[in-house]
Amino acid sequence: MTYSIVTGWYADDKARDYRVLGDDFVRSAECFDIWYHCVRSFMSPSNILVVDSASPLRPKMPDDPRISWVSLKRNYGHAVQGHSALSGWSRALLLGLGYGFANGDLYTVLVEQGTLFHGKDIIERQIEAHPEADIIAPNGSGTPQPLQTGILIFRSAIIPKFIGNYTRVAAADDALSPEKKVALAADGMKIAFSSLPFGRRRPLDLSADHFFLRHGTLAELHAFTTRLGFGKDLLPPLHHQVA
Repeated sequence: MTYSIVTGWYADDKARDYRVLGDDFVRSAECFDIWYHCVRSFMSPSNILVVDSASPLRPKMPDDPRISWVSLKRNYGHAVQGHSALSGWSRALLLGLGYGFANGDLYTVLVEQGTLFHGKDIIERQIEAHPEADIIAPNGSGTPQPLQTGILIFRSAIIPKFIGNYTRVAAADDALSPEKKVALAADGMKIAFSSLPFGRRRPLDLSADHFFLRHGTLAELHAFTTRLGFGKDLLPPLHHQVA
């Protein structure tokens, strides 16, 4: 099976004017190195698209011919900010899905910026577990949402219909969360809610074979990079964490 990976990108060195979870490192340019290490170690994409929301900070790009970078003309903001009916996240999803469809891969996989994960063939295992699914999403158990968007797998054949459904949702992203929009846009499709731990759920068990991590605290990030055996020197020291 072949698949493209798409991800959104925004980083700056400013304090957020909205509530954020986890340590700010997960929103930094340096975190991209760990993200990419996870992709290189545990996924086998044919292509990787980064959709940049006019970010003032960019990561140092690896020498990988699979990576393409595209920039939107401006930053459309976080979903809760209400800068635009479609936030930067939604625009990255829609553009990325179109890219995956145009590439002709069987699947297109959204791996969010700051989503860190562990486990060889993590995408292939989910597809093998749900071979009839059009969309595979981690279930939203333990979160305020019906599903989690950290890793979303789309059968590319349904992407045109999904994009049409998504863009027809009348509510803006600050009124209806992107997670709920994804669930609505999947109407009439076969959506599977995977049991992939943990995402936003806590507690974590970093000894698990396959899992993903969202909104990591600095302590969790140190423990995760120790498990990887990579990148611990990229992180701020633990005693810098603000309670």
